[in-house]
Amino acid sequence: MEKEKVEPTYIGENEGLVFIVPKELFTMKLSTEQKLDRETAKEYSKYLTGTFKGFQKANKTKYQNGDNSKTETTPEFWIEFESLAKEKGIALIGYTPVLKNYIFKNLPIVGKNAIIFGMEMEWEKIKTAPSVQVSIEAFRVYYELGEKTIELTNFFQNKGYKAEAHHPFGGKLLFTAHAVAAGLGIKGRNGLILTPEFGPRQRWSIITTDADIPKTREMDFSEMEEFCDSCGVYITNCLGKATYEEPIEKIKGSGVITHIDREKCMESLLTNNYCSNCLRVCPQGNK
Repeated sequence: MEKEKVEPTYIGENEGLVFIVPKELFTMKLSTEQKLDRETAKEYSKYLTGTFKGFQKANKTKYQNGDNSKTETTPEFWIEFESLAKEKGIALIGYTPVLKNYIFKNLPIVGKNAIIFGMEMEWEKIKTAPSVQVSIEAFRVYYELGEKTIELTNFFQNKGYKAEAHHPFGGKLLFTAHAVAAGLGIKGRNGLILTPEFGPRQRWSIITTDADIPKTREMDFSEMEEFCDSCGVYITNCLGKATYEEPIEKIKGSGVITHIDREKCMESLLTNNYCSNCLRVCPQGNK
């Protein structure tokens, strides 16, 4: 059966933003001193395989819109939606128009507006970094947030709105830029988003839709920004020495600022049991 042809709302044009699937993470090996018992290994495998399958499933949601054409919404609709999202364990919800400059190059998306979700990674697991427990927790959230994002995308589609799911393991848009635009937090010195609720300890996903969205919330993060600017703990405690002292713009004029050396960060993830030391040492996340 041929896929339904879908007319995209936008196609990424930014030369400085190219999507790379981090397939290396699926080849990660545990150090000899951190072998898992059978039940934990089974759980880990569930999250790993579930994440990969969920990523593929999310990419197919754009083909499930049929002739959906509704755009108008009501306050009651958003009360119902947010209540459902929170019941599913999504702690952070924000809204912003899609930022066209932050769509990955050549990738088409459906929807003019973005709904951003954040799900917490538990501190009790993160504080053990670097450890296999952090890796399990990271992929638990990848998997669970991915599944919930797909379910909530279906909610929109069943209500007659066009929508597309963007999985936390890798969407078609730059999540960090949209989280900041939605008033959910600030960008820290290693490129992660810091929120008042969890510091850097959350994963992000997005639903793009043609549904009219609530007004983007306005927040004052000046105290967080001042603290982060004077801190620098990310840089001094980066196990892979991957964090730049000053962020760089790889392609001039792209507007995409890079805070880490991806290759060094990925190497540290692979050799230090998923590393994530930056999540552990951040003073704004250890609560």
